[in-house]
Amino acid sequence: MSMIYKGEVVETELSKNSKGGTEMMRKRLLDTVQPELLQGYAIHFSRPRDIPEDVKNILYCHDLAEDPENKILVDNGWTKFDHFVFVTSWQRDQYIAYFGIPYSKCSVIPNAIEKRYEAEEKNTQTIRFVYHTTPHRGLELLIPAFDALSKEYDNIHLDVYSSFGIYGWPQRDEPYAKIFKQIEDHPKMTNHGNVSNKEVLEALDRSHIFLYPNVWKETSCIALIEAIRSGLICIHPNYGALAETAASATVMYDYTEDPTKHASIAYAVTKSVLEAQKNDPQFFNRFTRSDKFGLVANDIDSFSNLWTKILREKAATK
Repeated sequence: MSMIYKGEVVETELSKNSKGGTEMMRKRLLDTVQPELLQGYAIHFSRPRDIPEDVKNILYCHDLAEDPENKILVDNGWTKFDHFVFVTSWQRDQYIAYFGIPYSKCSVIPNAIEKRYEAEEKNTQTIRFVYHTTPHRGLELLIPAFDALSKEYDNIHLDVYSSFGIYGWPQRDEPYAKIFKQIEDHPKMTNHGNVSNKEVLEALDRSHIFLYPNVWKETSCIALIEAIRSGLICIHPNYGALAETAASATVMYDYTEDPTKHASIAYAVTKSVLEAQKNDPQFFNRFTRSDKFGLVANDIDSFSNLWTKILREKAATK
């Protein structure tokens, strides 16, 4: 993708129109780290291309270890980099297992978001579900699960904010046209498409449940972090780095590869949450009043301090 070279962003064709999580963390880095600390570095945001020889190179990994773009790391290719930064320990361990990178060359800096957790009561007369990530991560399982729930509960509604347009690839939405049509035709679902992160965060403040029957191995999950910080009950499998990202603040179930079984499990777990709310109108607000929802590891100050520490330490080594 892109890199920060001596404090300046160098875009690629893949990154120039993207406003995804990787670009969000790139902005965090530029906004919160002292500019002079960046002068001696090229920080590569996954999928590296050119490796400058006049600076130290850090690979800031956001992709899965098995991504074909990581072929540069095979056969000791990782030695081209002075250090590696990962977004979860799960992801770090995957790279170490795949490529034999020494632990001493690795650091973990969790993704950071500006959204702060506030323990506020929400009106639960209508329980609003939300899905606010790209469609390939589980939307095709969510729709039948929610449709089944909507036949049993009159007071639920699903808002979908999902499009590859966030990466500048709207054409990749085409395989999901049938799913989007199902959403648009459903009286208890609304398709909002690709909107700004500001609009998504505002929607989360009005929402109650992030039902995420995830089928894509996440290295972290900014959508999950945003939902937890916004005081939602998040329901998802223990797949990839989701368990680590969730930090015990969610409702989690065992992942299965079978899509039909997966959708059924997501339905059953969510139904138990809706029944708990039906039997106790204060269930939702009690569940979401927890210090765990603060996700202190995802604070911007922590993010900035960890990056500052790494850049200073590496600058002092030959």
